[in-house]
Amino acid sequence: MSVVQAVKNYVNKMISESEPGYKIMLMDKETTSFVSLVLGMSEVMRQEVYMFERLDQTSSGENMSYLKCLVYVRPTQDNIRALCHELQKPRYGAYYIYFSNVVSKSDVKLLAEADEHEVVREVQELYADYQALSPHLFSLNMPIHSHGMKWGSGCLQRTVQGLAGVLFSLQLLPTIRYQNNSEMARSLAENIRQTIVTEGSLYTNVDTEGNSLLLILDRRDDPVTPLLHQWTYEAMVHELLGVNNGRVNLAHVPGVSDDLKEVVMSPTQDDFYARSMYLNYGEIGQTIKDLMEDYQKKLSKQQKVESINDMKHFVESYPQFKKMSGTVSKHVTVVGELSRLVGTLGLLGISECQQELVCGSDHSANLQRIYQLVTDVKVREADAVALVMLYALRHEGHPNNDVRGLIIALRKRNVGDDYLKLLSSLMDYGGARARQSDLFGTQAPQDVSAIKKRLFKGLKGVDNVYTQHKPLVLDTISEVAKGRLREGAYPYCGNPAPTASKPQNVVLFIIGGVTYEESAAIHQFNTNNPGMRVILGGSTVHNSTSFLASMEAAMDGLPRKTLRI
Repeated sequence: MSVVQAVKNYVNKMISESEPGYKIMLMDKETTSFVSLVLGMSEVMRQEVYMFERLDQTSSGENMSYLKCLVYVRPTQDNIRALCHELQKPRYGAYYIYFSNVVSKSDVKLLAEADEHEVVREVQELYADYQALSPHLFSLNMPIHSHGMKWGSGCLQRTVQGLAGVLFSLQLLPTIRYQNNSEMARSLAENIRQTIVTEGSLYTNVDTEGNSLLLILDRRDDPVTPLLHQWTYEAMVHELLGVNNGRVNLAHVPGVSDDLKEVVMSPTQDDFYARSMYLNYGEIGQTIKDLMEDYQKKLSKQQKVESINDMKHFVESYPQFKKMSGTVSKHVTVVGELSRLVGTLGLLGISECQQELVCGSDHSANLQRIYQLVTDVKVREADAVALVMLYALRHEGHPNNDVRGLIIALRKRNVGDDYLKLLSSLMDYGGARARQSDLFGTQAPQDVSAIKKRLFKGLKGVDNVYTQHKPLVLDTISEVAKGRLREGAYPYCGNPAPTASKPQNVVLFIIGGVTYEESAAIHQFNTNNPGMRVILGGSTVHNSTSFLASMEAAMDGLPRKTLRI
């Protein structure tokens, strides 16, 4: 059960089912990212795909009727209009049209009426309507999704389409559960259920009913995880450099060469990255060193070209050697920049404080350390504000809570009003009154197992002070695996299947976005629990910057009740 393989299969199906000969692929902005994340363009071109075009950027160019056109677009009204215009004045000899989701009969009729030259050979629905980032992780690439506690305009429909696409492409007919205190989760669950009923004929090889679960969660239940500095390679790249559709911009790196100003960081196109993305900061340095040593050994062998056979071997191995050279250059540059930023920004000290804050219980020590960092001019404004946000969430109900004092400290270092407003928004967005889970383990435990968990959690020792925190989603999926997910907190949508208590396949979807820390946790869970497979997805994949922007958009214009600043 892999979302990457599901999308790959659809793309290969499109290419293989058309007539032999050179083709072009006509896509929209979103489907371009769907394809590029799972297949390199060179890999697609090896299958007789000659050129790539964007439907929203086409202009009336030369007639190329000798080419066939593979159209892969989302079934939006803009795309339907653009396709009709394309078919009225066709530039290619034949069109094979594939929609990434269900398309209405009325839209198909519009295309048929526009096809006066009878160039359309095929119209099909595929269900690759999402970004497959790794085998167990998908995103709908929707950074902004809500306003207040309600769905933003068009966002519910897009989420239903994307999430239903995941279920259809994996042929999962799930029991559906949702976070009880989230009206958005409830409405999404109901719409997904209705879509499955309406489009039930799309299931051709469905898994046994009751073996699968769709669990819909809300980001508000865990606003902590997106605010923390993370130390896996994948998460560090996203937090410090930013990843956009599998690409990282390195143009700002001092002395970077032109060919490294933008690099691909996708596990489907970079074997080294796929092996290293879940390694922590300490491990990745040694792994890079090993990669360089291996490269140097092969380089020394390549330099000994003394015979015809040596030359033949060099020519045969050159493409692989060149690829390895590019891999080494890319990752040395990326890790070098990460290392520079960690040192320059003092992130080790900040992260240690964050971890002790959210995982420890010593309010006085936490407060003292935060004051030290907040008043340190070497600490970035964003990191200082994030520390105060974490403190406000962690010690919201503490009798000696000193959020106001920390705000005064932020004002003294001239932190902008936008950041201070975000602090107020955060408490309304994800404070204690907005959550249903015991995020910090501070509520009175209800049973013996919960008491033991709290008593002995701190006795096991901490292997790494920077990775003490475990995201809430890991506790949630562990409860699912044990068949102990509380129905009161996560009710069923419709009647539960009789075997749904311990499903074999789970799709976890987080309204408001996921993080790479949560992805790493689910990857580890899948590794440790081979009898159960979990797919994680969300509205988008957040780092701290995008999370705060998303929260700001959600709370914009709403009254702030929790914290007056």
